Order: sequence, then structure tokens, then C-alpha cells
Amino acid sequence: MVSKADIAIVGGGLVGLSAALALQHPDRYIKVLESSALQQQDSTGLNARSIALSYASVQIFKALGIWQEIKKAAAPIKTIHISSRGQWGITRLRAKDYEIEAMGYVIESRKLGAILFDQIARSKSISLVTGAEFKSLEFSERVQLRYRSEKKLNKLSASLVLIADGAQSKARSSVGIEHRMIDYTQAAIITNVEVSRPVSGAAYERFTGEGPLAMLPLGGTRYACVWTHDPQSSERLMQLDDQQFAESLQQSFGFRLGFIERVGQRYSFPLHRTEALELVKNRCLLIGNAANTLHPVAGQGFNLALRDVASLSHLLESQAIAIFNEDSITRLLDEYQSLRTAEQRSVVRLGDGLVNLFSNDLPVLKQVRAGALALLDVIPPLKAEVALSGMGFGFAGNPMLRGRTR
Repeated sequence: MVSKADIAIVGGGLVGLSAALALQHPDRYIKVLESSALQQQDSTGLNARSIALSYASVQIFKALGIWQEIKKAAAPIKTIHISSRGQWGITRLRAKDYEIEAMGYVIESRKLGAILFDQIARSKSISLVTGAEFKSLEFSERVQLRYRSEKKLNKLSASLVLIADGAQSKARSSVGIEHRMIDYTQAAIITNVEVSRPVSGAAYERFTGEGPLAMLPLGGTRYACVWTHDPQSSERLMQLDDQQFAESLQQSFGFRLGFIERVGQRYSFPLHRTEALELVKNRCLLIGNAANTLHPVAGQGFNLALRDVASLSHLLESQAIAIFNEDSITRLLDEYQSLRTAEQRSVVRLGDGLVNLFSNDLPVLKQVRAGALALLDVIPPLKAEVALSGMGFGFAGNPMLRGRTR
């Protein structure tokens, strides 16, 4: 037996669930397929994994009507302190300079996931299938999707398929979209730490010769740490005990937050950028890491994916598409590809530029980046442009970026 949906979403992570909520409509049935059971959540407390939400992402969640619930579990970023280790240049970005409450927020991934999952469960137009292993896609008048669930092979017929199953997307390969990968020859270590002198609402981006180091507030004395090194140094740091690791982190970051008193569970992964050569094909559309996997230096991965979702939602709304037909899908996919390619390329260039400028110890580049940070701090228009871009407003023609659906 073949089930039917107007939209099928392959991947029920944070991006896929957000997409389902943004695209729901009384006359539109959406089915989300997630390979995991969604029962093994991230650890809690000092071992929790976290995600940073840009100001534009906050506006998108406002448009979806769930921001106030998310805000209760999130810590605000009111200032961003940007520095280069051993150099004199510093830039400070402050939310109050732009008359906003915060430039972004940090939330534990499991808490955000639980809120999205609860909203999905309440929806009458969305169904979520967990433990659904993707198998294949075929194309005729509709997209025919096969997946295995509960030891049975199931078939789903959809007018439109959103592919959101990550950087190593099986669905992307099935639809025939090629991708390229760039190896940054770096690895990121992520962990949470407790500090002796927290600064409320303050985030730090510190560039070192090995790579960028970010400290993001989680509330109270906890900070989320993202620390980039070459793979060999990262492996060495992962082998240290907690005290030795804290001492190495303290030496690199400094004492702006006092002493690093405790370290949570550490995770390490190699850094690659993947880029799909197309965003749409055969009534399938890529969002999130299936389309682009970015370096964490600019914190744009999930936030860029949310803007993908907002763009698609706005196209459906502006074209008054509730029930799909051949012409409406073709027009939708063409416009989505055109709209999203420009911003995605811009964000990729920004991230790669920061990596190239701030991830080495060449003496001449040390002086260049110190001067760039100092110059940025004293030129308000340039600083505003950087701040607005970081908050996700580089392509701000979408009503969802103003907290509205239309």
C-alpha cells in the first residue's frame, strides 16, 4: 500500500522539524521521516550539546509562534567580544547599539528539539515517522519514496520532497545531485565548561594561530566552547584529562571569564565544507547540511538552514500554493534555487574568508587581522554591516525575518 503526502521531509532533526512547522497548512499534509528513534537525547547539564540562534532565527521562531517557549530555555547573547590572541586589535558588538534585546541566543539542542517535537505532535497536518530508514526515490507524476520502518518496506507518494538528512545525505545521492567537499584540515572540539567569573550575556570569539575559539553563554556559570585546531593537536587535546585540558584552554582563551573550573564531556570531529552543486532536482529540494555544511567559525549552519525554510515558506505563501500541481512546483523550485543560491554563496565566502584570515600564524597576517579588528571597532557603519550579516539580515526581504508570516 502506498501512502500519500503533499510534502515529504527526509530527516527529522532540528532542520526537518522546523521546516514541517513552517510549511504546515490546513490543506497541506506533511510527512516527516526520521531514521533515529528520537529517544536517545543529548546529555544534560555540563555535557549538553548546544546551538546558537541568530537574531534572524529568533524572528523566524516568532513568526511560527513558538519563540516565547524557546526563550525560556535559552541564554541571550548581548555582547560579542572579538579578539586575536597575542594581538592588540579588538572589536565589540553590542545589542543595545542596534536597539535590540540580544544579538542571538544559545540553547541546548535537546531542549530546542523537545519544543519542536511537541509542536509537531500537536499539529493535525503533520505526521512524524521515527525509525524510518530511507531507501530510494523514484520519479513519475509524483515522487515515489521508499523507506523501511518496523521491519517493513513502505512507500510514500509526495508532490514535493525536502531533503534534510545531513551532510552525508543518502536522499541527495538518490536524487542524483552531486556535491563537492573541501577539507579545512582542521578539527573542532566542542565541550561545556564552568567558569569562576561569568559575564552575563557575553560571548567571545578569539582567533588563535591554530584556529578560532568561541565561548558562548549558557546561563549561570556555564559556557559552550567550540575550539578549532589542526587534527593532530585536536587528537592530543582529546587525550588530556579534564584538568590538563582546562589548563590548555585557559592558556589559549585567557582570564576574561576567570578560571575554568570544570569541563564537561568533549566531542571532536573533522571540519569539512560540503556544497551541493544543485539545490533542486526532480521535485526534490535540499535544505540544511544536505545543501551546505559550513565551518563553525561564523555560527551560521543551522541559522542558514532556517532562512532556507523561511524562504520556501514565503514562496508558498506569496504564490498561494496549498495544493500542488506541475506548474506550481516548477515555478516554486526555480524561484527557490534563484533566491537561496545568492545568500548561501555569500555565507560560504564569509566563512572561508574568516578561516583563511584568522587560522594561521604568519606574521604579516597577524598584523592584518589585528588592524582589521581595531578598524572595525571604530567605524560604526562597517561594524553595523558585519553585525547585521552575522545576525542573518544580509538578505532581509522575507517577512519571517520580521517575525511575521506575511
